[in-house]
Amino acid sequence: MRGSRYDHILASTALALILAAPFGGVARDLDVVAGEPATKLAAVPMAAENAQTAGPAPAVAPAPASVPAAAPAHEPQAAPAGTADPAAGMEQTATPDPLASLSPADRAVAEKIRDLLATRSEKIFSNKKERAAAEAFYQNRNLKPLWLDEGVENPSAKSAIARLKHADADGLDPSEYKTPDFAVLAPDSLAEAELKLTQTVLTYARHVQAGRFPYTRVSRNMELPQAPPDPAEILRSIADTPDAGKALDAFSPQHEPYQKLKAALAELRSRPGVAKGEVARQIDMVLANMERWRWYPRDLGSAHVLVNQPDFTLKVMHNGAQVWTTRIVIGKPSMPTPLLSETMKYLTINPTWHVPPSIVRNEYLPALAQDPTVLSRMGLRVSYHGGDVEITQPPGDGNALGRIRFSFPNRFLVYQHDTPDKHMFADEVRAYSHGCMRVQDPAKYAEVLLKIARPGEHWTAERIKSMFGSNEQDIQLQQAQIWVHLTYQTAFVDSAGKLQTRRDVYNLDSRTLAAIKRERGVIEPAQDRKEEQVASSSSGTRKVVRTSRNGSPFQSMFYDTPSYAPAYAPTSGRPFPPRVIYR
Repeated sequence: MRGSRYDHILASTALALILAAPFGGVARDLDVVAGEPATKLAAVPMAAENAQTAGPAPAVAPAPASVPAAAPAHEPQAAPAGTADPAAGMEQTATPDPLASLSPADRAVAEKIRDLLATRSEKIFSNKKERAAAEAFYQNRNLKPLWLDEGVENPSAKSAIARLKHADADGLDPSEYKTPDFAVLAPDSLAEAELKLTQTVLTYARHVQAGRFPYTRVSRNMELPQAPPDPAEILRSIADTPDAGKALDAFSPQHEPYQKLKAALAELRSRPGVAKGEVARQIDMVLANMERWRWYPRDLGSAHVLVNQPDFTLKVMHNGAQVWTTRIVIGKPSMPTPLLSETMKYLTINPTWHVPPSIVRNEYLPALAQDPTVLSRMGLRVSYHGGDVEITQPPGDGNALGRIRFSFPNRFLVYQHDTPDKHMFADEVRAYSHGCMRVQDPAKYAEVLLKIARPGEHWTAERIKSMFGSNEQDIQLQQAQIWVHLTYQTAFVDSAGKLQTRRDVYNLDSRTLAAIKRERGVIEPAQDRKEEQVASSSSGTRKVVRTSRNGSPFQSMFYDTPSYAPAYAPTSGRPFPPRVIYR
């Protein structure tokens, strides 16, 4: 009798406990009381937003007719082997809310940002790299808005928008950089405005640093870095500074030639009659030159050679100051000197001229067929290697390269050199060569470079001239990192602060301005462009080098080598003859 009554009391107590338990824990308590494993039901916490919209809890199932007796309180019942503790299960499966740290206003916008990135990311960010960077950026900050605080436009947004509206200060068109309206109140509209401003900022930074289109839309006679900024770095720099406008301005070229043109542009626009006449023409020239400067390295180098083709000059810069300048001859319009940035590797005293295959094929072989002695009378040597013909000119006063060659190896195979034809430097317009640059005072040029590259060796022009003779000698410069920038500046500001303009000898200004008006496109990183060129060059086909078909067959002898021709390597592939090398 006592046992039956005791069982009845225990069953009644168990039922009371079941009815008193919270709805969320009913199933768990039933399992414990019934002696069944607690792992049959997984406890998954509900997010706060889901709990508010969830329907009513299901009715509690009736207690079983008979409930096994519970163990006495002073004899704790051991849990079955392998049974997980219910509380521990809840801790393991609990998912932290990434938006929990946000204020209600920012959270509402963040949720909409999450939805937009999931459904409309490709439409908002058409650039694949910028889209990936934006998604990672917002994910890393738990979707917290960059341009909003408590649902209101913040100082960073105001600063960035002000900079975008004055994009014309850098020669860009403000109408290309649409700014959103943050006056709207709905979270979905604010989220869309947030992402659109991010996209606009990424586009602006790319345009102001690397240009609005690939330079190949203007000419393929170029090899320049044109490096767009890393989208992740753009967003990081803006997020880390209180002045987003200042951070954006830092992406524009910071070197002196560009900054001087920027100041000149502002001054020109302040003049009366901007819309027409000479002022308008000068503004267009400045805009074209500012665009081209974006294709060059952001850092021109502490030591660099700056060639300005339309000015027909060369300047050596060291530690921010001009240390020397001279006149040069550049390629004629039909064989223009390319634009490029490379490092000076070495100079050669008493160079041998290896006549390019194009000149051999198109000019010298026909002349040789007419007169077998004509080339020897000109001081040229003809040698045959299997089916190949090699024509060279040994070192000497009459050598087409003069006494010194300055080498910065590049895919166009152009270089700078001396010349026996000094009279050309008296002309105002000096576009006569096949693409290489002739230097008016090569011995002094060599002295200036060697003093930078090898300062402890006391090089002078006189010492270099004393080396003139018949033996070819190389002097290495590559340790110095002297950059050579072949530029096309039809507009520049001189040392006196005056805007100078020059003739558009290669018609690059008109093509650049036309591209500014109609061209936009993805700029591939320099490494990708080089890989494409390597793949193209290894395909087994090579373009025929351009040659001059005007004048006598011997004209190329006096107007050096054409662009793209292997001007200082034997055509047979044999190594250079032995020479002295200064390392």
